[in-house]
Amino acid sequence: MTDRPDPRDDEGVRSYLNSVLPRKRAIGQMLIRAEGDEPRVLLCQLTYKRDWDLPGGVVEVNESPALAVMREVEEELALTIPTSELLLTDWLPPWSGWDDAVCLVFDGGVHEAALVDRVVRQAREIKSVAFCTLDEIDERAKDFTARRIRAALARVDGEGAVYTESGRPL
Repeated sequence: MTDRPDPRDDEGVRSYLNSVLPRKRAIGQMLIRAEGDEPRVLLCQLTYKRDWDLPGGVVEVNESPALAVMREVEEELALTIPTSELLLTDWLPPWSGWDDAVCLVFDGGVHEAALVDRVVRQAREIKSVAFCTLDEIDERAKDFTARRIRAALARVDGEGAVYTESGRPL
């Protein structure tokens, strides 16, 4: 006797395949920009790592990535910002104990710089937030995060790749 379902039973086949096929973590992030001529992007200083990152987080099981990023921004920053266009899909290779993942970067729009004054940080995860210039992003973020942000900014301008790997176009 075998554990495999009868191939004529579609639901059984789907259930079996779902139980044995690989699963990949998904991360939703939001690119929130400040008004002005020079690009400035909202970054979060996280409590659980030294580098800064875009707001967002891991997509929960059966949750849409667009809803996940809005939920994360609301939970961690107390900001209600609807997701807009998907700017970038960035594959992240295994790194520092994490398996590989897919990061989806959504457009959070352009806001006044005073937006940071309305942030109520979830202290368990967020130390601080700031709108950062490209130079500040390079100083505060990991190199792959800085590449991802630059790639997402290029997409806002209608240029660049829609898919990257560790922030690099293929």
